[in-house]
Amino acid sequence: MKRIFELTHGDVMTMSREELLKVIKASEGRTVMAETVISVQPLIYGVSNPETAAAFGADMITLNAFDFEYPFIFGIDNIDLYLSKGHQVLEDINKRIKENKSNPNYIRNARSIIGRFLGVNLEPVPEDTNYPEGRKLNEDNLKRAAVLGFDYVVITGNPNTGVTAGTVLKGIDTAAGILKDKVIIIAGKMHGAGKENIYNPSILKDFVKAGADVVMIPAPGTVPGMDISLAKRQIETIHEEGALAMTAMGTSQEGSEESVIEQFALMSKMAGADIQHIGDAGYAGMAFPENIMKLSVTIRGKRHTYRRMAYSSRK
Repeated sequence: MKRIFELTHGDVMTMSREELLKVIKASEGRTVMAETVISVQPLIYGVSNPETAAAFGADMITLNAFDFEYPFIFGIDNIDLYLSKGHQVLEDINKRIKENKSNPNYIRNARSIIGRFLGVNLEPVPEDTNYPEGRKLNEDNLKRAAVLGFDYVVITGNPNTGVTAGTVLKGIDTAAGILKDKVIIIAGKMHGAGKENIYNPSILKDFVKAGADVVMIPAPGTVPGMDISLAKRQIETIHEEGALAMTAMGTSQEGSEESVIEQFALMSKMAGADIQHIGDAGYAGMAFPENIMKLSVTIRGKRHTYRRMAYSSRK
């Protein structure tokens, strides 16, 4: 069986949910996920943030702020803001959004361009929260995620959304009933999201029992009190329940020096993480590309990092 950094473009385009989970497990803690905001102009003009993250070593790309009501990825949907003028920009974007909404292969086509597994954040915000409908975790958006061809969904909360362990658990239950064996379910919290951090390992057991394939916890050093010992206990609990574990850098420290990223990566690997996530808080909706590469090099070395970077288009 190939490891995730050995997969070609053709592998990514044809791999099933079950195969991907097996590949991640076989990669022994050497899977890199990068999160990118796709609702802003990308870091590099003419290249989408997901493409840049892929070029610097990410295996899995999570789209943050993707709106199922208004599907549009800056950099993939090539609206030239330098050449467009005034109202023409909005007209061009709205025209593209309308086209994307009627295209069942929109995400599959984007995945072919990016060459990596694609996921989307869906947020189980409290019912009374004023939040974009296209970004909420609900039945309609879960069904759209499956139809469009996302490889996985991430059930979590952006800052100040009021997402709690309870709403995450409810979201997992809803997702499991709809996605079943079609799409990987990743769930958890990388920070408080305006409420509490999760420290009790028993809550993570509930996530797995509800249907999470991968449970997310903060990387050691990213939230108060989360050290290697606590992360290791949480990950052992997740593994005992039969799920994979992912540590997340989602506290804007993904915009720190490379030496900080290296520490997070080593501590997460020592704690037993199967996947390591790096967030989007650098400049223009993604971590510094060098930090994505530093994460990759730290957990799997230059040889496998360069292989991952070079396999972008091989069939």
